[in-house]
Amino acid sequence: IATLKRHKFAVLAAVTSPYSNGPIEGVNRLIKSLKRSCFGFKNQLNFFKRIYQITA
Repeated sequence: IATLKRHKFAVLAAVTSPYSNGPIEGVNRLIKSLKRSCFGFKNQLNFFKRIYQITA
């Protein structure tokens, strides 16, 4: 409760704001899962092309 009272204005701003970092977090998650599953691309350009494919 004390933490909420200290950060009252920040919490209210976060709840009432129309902005969210959810889409960016989703893209980061996709890239991390791609890095885990596709280990060993021949070059970095192919890896970047694959990232563009899954995030488009």
